[in-house]
Amino acid sequence: MELGLAAGLKVKQIAGEHIDDEINQWLANNQDAEIIDIKFSASAQHDEWGVDALIIYRNE
Repeated sequence: MELGLAAGLKVKQIAGEHIDDEINQWLANNQDAEIIDIKFSASAQHDEWGVDALIIYRNE
């Protein structure tokens, strides 16, 4: 099965309460990555909540 352009895509998942610092740190450490998109998700259940981000990227 050939994936074409999708074969070069990678995903980095970041989760936690303060993900903005982690995202910025990852971006600073991976300046050669071509960022395709960043998807954010939040969920809550009772008194607990979580935030996730998926960085979809391609390395040159």
